[in-house]
Amino acid sequence: MGSPKLLVSVWWPEEVRDALEGGADIIDIKNPKRGSLGAPSLRVVSEISRNYGGVVELSAAVGDITCCPEMAALAAYTLSKLGMNYVKVGLQVNDEKLGLEIVKEVSETVGSLSKVIIVGYADYIRIKTLSPMKIIDLAYKGGAYGVMIDTRIKDGLTTLDFLSTHYLKEFVNRAKKLGLLKALAGGLKRNQVKHVVNLGFDVIGFRTAACNNGRLGRVSKAKVHELKTALQRE
Repeated sequence: MGSPKLLVSVWWPEEVRDALEGGADIIDIKNPKRGSLGAPSLRVVSEISRNYGGVVELSAAVGDITCCPEMAALAAYTLSKLGMNYVKVGLQVNDEKLGLEIVKEVSETVGSLSKVIIVGYADYIRIKTLSPMKIIDLAYKGGAYGVMIDTRIKDGLTTLDFLSTHYLKEFVNRAKKLGLLKALAGGLKRNQVKHVVNLGFDVIGFRTAACNNGRLGRVSKAKVHELKTALQRE
Protein backbone atom coordinates (compact mmCIF):
# COMPACT_ATOMS: atom_id res chain seq x y z
CA MET A 1 0.00 0.00 0.00
CA GLY A 2 1.44 3.37 -1.00
CA SER A 3 1.62 6.45 1.18
CA PRO A 4 -1.55 8.52 1.50
CA LYS A 5 -1.65 11.91 -0.17
CA LEU A 6 -0.82 14.92 1.99
CA LEU A 7 -3.52 17.60 2.02
CA VAL A 8 -2.56 20.97 3.46
CA SER A 9 -5.23 23.58 4.11
CA VAL A 10 -4.32 27.17 3.23
CA TRP A 11 -6.02 30.43 4.11
CA TRP A 12 -4.18 32.87 1.85
CA PRO A 13 -2.52 32.60 -1.58
CA GLU A 14 0.84 33.44 0.02
CA GLU A 15 0.77 30.11 1.89
CA VAL A 16 0.55 27.94 -1.21
CA ARG A 17 4.21 28.10 -2.22
CA ASP A 18 5.37 26.96 1.22
CA ALA A 19 2.82 24.13 1.21
CA LEU A 20 3.93 22.99 -2.25
CA GLU A 21 7.65 23.25 -1.55
CA GLY A 22 7.09 21.32 1.66
CA GLY A 23 5.55 18.47 -0.32
CA ALA A 24 1.77 18.91 -0.24
CA ASP A 25 -0.10 16.80 -2.80
CA ILE A 26 -3.41 18.66 -2.44
CA ILE A 27 -3.88 22.34 -1.65
CA ASP A 28 -7.12 22.79 0.25
CA ILE A 29 -8.55 26.30 0.51
CA LYS A 30 -10.70 27.37 3.45
CA ASN A 31 -11.19 30.14 6.00
CA PRO A 32 -10.27 28.67 9.41
CA LYS A 33 -11.89 31.62 11.18
CA ARG A 34 -15.29 30.55 9.85
CA GLY A 35 -15.32 27.05 11.27
CA SER A 36 -13.94 23.62 10.59
CA LEU A 37 -14.74 23.91 6.89
CA GLY A 38 -15.13 27.67 6.67
CA ALA A 39 -15.86 28.78 3.12
CA PRO A 40 -13.00 30.83 1.66
CA SER A 41 -13.12 34.16 -0.12
CA LEU A 42 -13.81 33.75 -3.83
CA ARG A 43 -11.00 36.23 -4.46
CA VAL A 44 -8.58 33.88 -2.71
CA VAL A 45 -9.91 30.84 -4.58
CA SER A 46 -9.68 32.65 -7.91
CA GLU A 47 -6.09 33.78 -7.33
CA ILE A 48 -4.91 30.35 -6.24
CA SER A 49 -6.68 28.68 -9.15
CA ARG A 50 -5.20 31.15 -11.62
CA ASN A 51 -1.66 30.62 -10.33
CA TYR A 52 -1.71 26.93 -9.46
CA GLY A 53 -4.52 25.29 -11.41
CA GLY A 54 -3.07 22.33 -13.30
CA VAL A 55 0.09 22.45 -11.18
CA VAL A 56 -1.35 20.69 -8.12
CA GLU A 57 -4.74 19.28 -7.14
CA LEU A 58 -6.93 21.97 -5.60
CA SER A 59 -9.71 21.61 -3.07
CA ALA A 60 -12.03 24.12 -1.43
CA ALA A 61 -14.48 23.99 1.46
CA VAL A 62 -18.14 24.86 0.98
CA GLY A 63 -18.76 25.25 4.70
CA ASP A 64 -20.22 23.45 7.71
CA ILE A 65 -23.69 23.02 6.23
CA THR A 66 -26.72 22.96 8.53
CA CYS A 67 -29.55 23.46 6.05
CA CYS A 68 -30.56 24.55 2.59
CA PRO A 69 -29.46 22.04 -0.07
CA GLU A 70 -29.81 24.58 -2.89
CA MET A 71 -27.54 27.14 -1.23
CA ALA A 72 -24.91 24.49 -0.59
CA ALA A 73 -25.15 23.38 -4.21
CA LEU A 74 -24.76 26.93 -5.52
CA ALA A 75 -21.64 27.43 -3.41
CA ALA A 76 -20.18 24.11 -4.53
CA TYR A 77 -20.95 24.87 -8.17
CA THR A 78 -19.24 28.27 -7.92
CA LEU A 79 -16.09 26.71 -6.48
CA SER A 80 -16.16 24.00 -9.13
CA LYS A 81 -16.35 26.57 -11.94
CA LEU A 82 -13.28 28.24 -10.45
CA GLY A 83 -11.29 25.10 -11.17
CA MET A 84 -11.39 23.10 -7.95
CA ASN A 85 -10.65 19.40 -8.33
CA TYR A 86 -12.52 18.71 -5.09
CA VAL A 87 -15.25 20.48 -3.14
CA LYS A 88 -15.70 19.57 0.53
CA VAL A 89 -19.11 19.78 2.18
CA GLY A 90 -19.36 19.52 5.96
CA LEU A 91 -22.63 17.76 6.77
CA GLN A 92 -23.50 19.37 10.09
CA VAL A 93 -27.02 17.95 10.34
CA ASN A 94 -28.69 15.34 12.51
CA ASP A 95 -31.44 14.38 10.08
CA GLU A 96 -30.65 11.70 7.50
CA LYS A 97 -33.32 12.85 5.05
CA LEU A 98 -31.98 16.40 5.01
CA GLY A 99 -28.42 15.10 4.79
CA LEU A 100 -29.24 13.02 1.74
CA GLU A 101 -31.02 15.97 0.10
CA ILE A 102 -27.90 18.10 0.56
CA VAL A 103 -25.59 15.44 -0.84
CA LYS A 104 -27.82 14.78 -3.85
CA GLU A 105 -28.36 18.45 -4.65
CA VAL A 106 -24.64 19.22 -4.46
CA SER A 107 -23.58 16.14 -6.44
CA GLU A 108 -26.15 16.64 -9.19
CA THR A 109 -25.41 20.35 -9.50
CA VAL A 110 -21.64 19.98 -9.60
CA GLY A 111 -21.79 16.98 -11.94
CA SER A 112 -18.41 16.16 -13.43
CA LEU A 113 -16.90 19.60 -12.74
CA SER A 114 -15.44 18.54 -9.37
CA LYS A 115 -15.24 15.58 -7.06
CA VAL A 116 -17.64 16.04 -4.15
CA ILE A 117 -16.29 15.04 -0.74
CA ILE A 118 -18.78 14.76 2.12
CA VAL A 119 -17.36 15.43 5.57
CA GLY A 120 -18.59 13.93 8.83
CA TYR A 121 -17.40 15.01 12.26
CA ALA A 122 -15.38 12.92 14.71
CA ASP A 123 -16.92 14.88 17.59
CA TYR A 124 -20.45 14.18 16.32
CA ILE A 125 -21.77 13.24 19.76
CA ARG A 126 -20.96 16.57 21.37
CA ILE A 127 -22.25 18.60 18.43
CA LYS A 128 -25.28 16.32 17.92
CA THR A 129 -24.82 15.50 14.24
CA LEU A 130 -24.85 12.32 12.19
CA SER A 131 -21.93 9.96 12.76
CA PRO A 132 -19.14 9.63 10.20
CA MET A 133 -20.25 6.05 9.58
CA LYS A 134 -23.70 7.28 8.60
CA ILE A 135 -22.10 9.87 6.31
CA ILE A 136 -20.69 7.00 4.23
CA ASP A 137 -24.19 5.79 3.41
CA LEU A 138 -25.45 9.25 2.51
CA ALA A 139 -22.41 10.01 0.36
CA TYR A 140 -22.85 6.78 -1.57
CA LYS A 141 -26.62 7.13 -2.03
CA GLY A 142 -26.27 10.79 -2.97
CA GLY A 143 -23.63 10.25 -5.63
CA ALA A 144 -20.62 11.84 -3.94
CA TYR A 145 -17.04 10.91 -4.81
CA GLY A 146 -15.65 10.48 -1.33
CA VAL A 147 -15.92 10.90 2.42
CA MET A 148 -13.80 12.60 5.05
CA ILE A 149 -13.63 12.75 8.84
CA ASP A 150 -12.77 16.05 10.54
CA THR A 151 -13.44 17.68 13.91
CA ARG A 152 -16.06 20.41 14.07
CA ILE A 153 -14.90 22.17 17.24
CA LYS A 154 -11.26 23.24 17.10
CA ASP A 155 -10.17 23.21 20.74
CA GLY A 156 -7.00 21.15 20.64
CA LEU A 157 -8.71 17.77 20.66
CA THR A 158 -8.12 15.53 17.64
CA THR A 159 -10.08 12.92 15.75
CA LEU A 160 -8.21 10.28 17.74
CA ASP A 161 -9.65 11.67 20.98
CA PHE A 162 -13.14 10.84 19.74
CA LEU A 163 -12.87 7.79 17.48
CA SER A 164 -11.13 4.50 18.19
CA THR A 165 -8.72 2.73 15.86
CA HIS A 166 -11.38 0.05 15.37
CA TYR A 167 -13.93 2.69 14.32
CA LEU A 168 -11.53 4.30 11.87
CA LYS A 169 -10.61 0.96 10.31
CA GLU A 170 -14.28 0.06 9.93
CA PHE A 171 -14.91 3.46 8.34
CA VAL A 172 -12.15 2.80 5.80
CA ASN A 173 -13.41 -0.70 5.05
CA ARG A 174 -17.02 0.40 4.51
CA ALA A 175 -16.07 3.32 2.29
CA LYS A 176 -13.66 1.19 0.29
CA LYS A 177 -16.34 -1.42 -0.40
CA LEU A 178 -18.54 1.33 -1.85
CA GLY A 179 -15.73 2.74 -3.99
CA LEU A 180 -15.47 6.05 -2.13
CA LEU A 181 -12.30 8.07 -1.61
CA LYS A 182 -11.38 8.08 2.08
CA ALA A 183 -9.82 11.10 3.81
CA LEU A 184 -8.88 11.86 7.41
CA ALA A 185 -8.23 15.15 9.22
CA GLY A 186 -9.17 16.73 12.52
CA GLY A 187 -6.39 18.52 14.39
CA LEU A 188 -3.99 15.65 13.77
CA LYS A 189 -0.52 16.12 15.24
CA ARG A 190 2.86 15.17 13.82
CA ASN A 191 3.33 12.47 16.47
CA GLN A 192 0.04 10.84 15.46
CA VAL A 193 1.07 10.20 11.87
CA LYS A 194 2.56 6.81 12.64
CA HIS A 195 -0.74 5.72 14.16
CA VAL A 196 -3.00 6.88 11.32
CA VAL A 197 -0.93 6.32 8.21
CA ASN A 198 -1.52 2.58 8.05
CA LEU A 199 -5.29 2.74 8.52
CA GLY A 200 -5.86 2.82 4.77
CA PHE A 201 -7.00 6.41 4.15
CA ASP A 202 -6.25 7.80 0.70
CA VAL A 203 -5.69 11.35 1.95
CA ILE A 204 -4.60 12.75 5.31
CA GLY A 205 -5.15 16.46 5.92
CA PHE A 206 -3.52 19.03 8.16
CA ARG A 207 -3.80 22.70 9.01
CA THR A 208 -2.68 23.25 12.62
CA ALA A 209 0.31 20.87 12.44
CA ALA A 210 1.41 22.50 9.17
CA CYS A 211 1.42 26.03 10.59
CA ASN A 212 3.50 28.24 12.81
CA ASN A 213 1.41 29.64 15.69
CA GLY A 214 -1.56 27.31 15.31
CA ARG A 215 -4.33 26.97 12.75
CA LEU A 216 -4.80 30.73 12.47
CA GLY A 217 -1.07 31.17 11.86
CA ARG A 218 0.79 30.65 8.61
CA VAL A 219 1.71 27.46 6.78
CA SER A 220 5.35 26.52 7.33
CA LYS A 221 7.38 24.87 4.58
CA ALA A 222 9.48 23.07 7.20
CA LYS A 223 6.46 21.69 9.05
CA VAL A 224 4.81 20.53 5.84
CA HIS A 225 8.06 18.81 4.90
CA GLU A 226 8.13 17.04 8.28
CA LEU A 227 4.59 15.78 7.73
CA LYS A 228 5.37 14.63 4.20
CA THR A 229 8.47 12.79 5.37
CA ALA A 230 6.53 11.13 8.19
CA LEU A 231 3.81 9.95 5.79
CA GLN A 232 6.39 8.43 3.49
CA ARG A 233 8.46 6.77 6.21
CA GLU A 234 5.64 5.26 8.18
